[in-house]
Amino acid sequence: MTMPTSSENLMLQQRPATTAPATTRQNPTSNREVQDAARDLRDAIRSNVQREIDAATAQAATQATRVAPTPPTPRGQITIRRPDGNTVISMPPFGDNAIPPQAVDISIAFFLTVAAIIIGLPLARAFARRMDRRGATAPIPNEIASQLTHLNQAVDAIALEVERISEGQRFTARLLSEQRDSSRQTLSSGAEH
Repeated sequence: MTMPTSSENLMLQQRPATTAPATTRQNPTSNREVQDAARDLRDAIRSNVQREIDAATAQAATQATRVAPTPPTPRGQITIRRPDGNTVISMPPFGDNAIPPQAVDISIAFFLTVAAIIIGLPLARAFARRMDRRGATAPIPNEIASQLTHLNQAVDAIALEVERISEGQRFTARLLSEQRDSSRQTLSSGAEH
């Protein structure tokens, strides 16, 4: 078997195995030879893989020593660097991801207000309807309304008649007072003669 290096492809070359004659029964010595060959092949594969891993680790270590370590960037800042460590693009942070406390207070107040409206609006409507029911006058039946109309007309007629009677009394009182004044004048003028 040949062992490949890190630059070569992983390819295992195997010794040409002797072909056993095709028989229905194999003897125990040929089974043992096959098992030994499989064990040798497995060990060879393991060693090749381990060598490749060691070579890749060593190569990465040498490349890491060539590249200068990049300085840490401030939180939120975006920096793109070349493999040699030079900065290509650097952008300031877009903003802090923390929510300001004032925004938290405003959002809490908003949700409390919405909850108060959802709960309070139906209660306010029910209270207003209850107040309207108490203050509203009961509808008057038609019979009572017609009776009230007749009563109103009768009171107006009585008021008119009372006014006429009072006018008549004033007229009568004036006539009586004029008659007394005239009789006094005649009496007083007849007594002097």
